[in-house]
Amino acid sequence: MTEKQIILVAEDDPGLNRLISFKLQKEGYQVISALDGKEALNAALNENVSAITLDIMMPFLDGIQVLKKVRPVKPDLPVIVLTVKSRENDLHQALELGANAYMTKPFQPEQLIEKLKQVLGSI
Repeated sequence: MTEKQIILVAEDDPGLNRLISFKLQKEGYQVISALDGKEALNAALNENVSAITLDIMMPFLDGIQVLKKVRPVKPDLPVIVLTVKSRENDLHQALELGANAYMTKPFQPEQLIEKLKQVLGSI
């Protein structure tokens, strides 16, 4: 039996966090939830996560700040940015900081799962 991959869901909207977490668990992933940037950073650095879904606009630390702090320590950790911010410079900033993918809200959970499988190399 293989160990489940752990996905960090960093999303400050509790309903959306629960929805994403539920869908990922249904797909066989283990989930760690973070409702703000400090929780997300702590989990990203201290837990054995396989990937992160990262909201940009979160309390305490935004997703960009989290990404800036995680990348030097875990340069190969897949990160999918999920955000309502759809301006091109937001996309470029996230990708330049090392995000593997950028999805704008609203999105279909199935799209996120496909993107996650891609960045984890399981497609």
